[in-house]
Amino acid sequence: MPFAGESPIPSPIEARFLPREIAVLLHIRHPYIIRIHAIIKCRNIVCTFMRFAEMGDLLSFVIEHGPLRESQSRIWCRQLSLAVQYLHESGIAHRDLKCENVLISANFNVKLADFGFARYVTLKNRQVQMSTTFCGSFDYSAPELLKGKPYNPKASDLWALGVVVYMMLNKSVPFKGKTRQVYEQQMMRAWKFRTRVNDILSPEVKTMIRSLLEPNPVIRWTVEEVLVCDWLIQDRRLRSLTADEFTALAEARTFNRSSANMESVKKKLRQKESTEHSVTMIKESYSKVEENKLSGALISPKISVVEATQVDI
Repeated sequence: MPFAGESPIPSPIEARFLPREIAVLLHIRHPYIIRIHAIIKCRNIVCTFMRFAEMGDLLSFVIEHGPLRESQSRIWCRQLSLAVQYLHESGIAHRDLKCENVLISANFNVKLADFGFARYVTLKNRQVQMSTTFCGSFDYSAPELLKGKPYNPKASDLWALGVVVYMMLNKSVPFKGKTRQVYEQQMMRAWKFRTRVNDILSPEVKTMIRSLLEPNPVIRWTVEEVLVCDWLIQDRRLRSLTADEFTALAEARTFNRSSANMESVKKKLRQKESTEHSVTMIKESYSKVEENKLSGALISPKISVVEATQVDI
């Protein structure tokens, strides 16, 4: 079994983030989110076995191939938007959406990955409960995060989505500098495309980017507005959901989270293995019937060729 590496995790982070991440991974199932096949604990190591993304991550792809054409960016933007919509409908905020966490399959579909900062978002008086933890990556952080005040994690996901799409089209991030400089640029909407890119981009994509990089989170576009914007629906093929996309969205809208799920994860993380060679199965691999239902799945349910990460707990 190949491992990506191991690193020690301080106990406060262990107690707060790891059970939350695993609880989210046990739930998610979407064609544009990386497939998790199994999660196994062996003493102080947790191994996550996931689908292998043959084409690497989006950042490496853009660096190698340069700015993408609108036609390709449109497809990947829609796929990422559907993944974010699925998470938000399930009551989950990703909170670390960035090019490095967008993986690309051999079929050139994107797969959102890395749920280390993901959390369930609860409603209080019919309003989204604000997050107070600064997390994610600086280049993709919305101005409300840089200001250091409670923020709507769903709205911050949409800002990060805007940065990702901007990166696809421009091969650079929209804001650069130290925290205060970046915050001022964000609030002044002081971003622009490179000249050679700006001259060929459509007004529709510029409108979408402008609406996502809106410093006021109250009027920033939601993921539903992205999915029906003029830029995306220019391609007739993208106007309706596939069977897999529809099924995933329907499941998200009927998902009922229980606190028992988190407690079950914590219990398994605390569980001691009886022998040196025994393991604790936190999530078992899919059956062959389930595996056949996955669209574009390219790996055996026996997990013979997978990518795994391991972390000290």
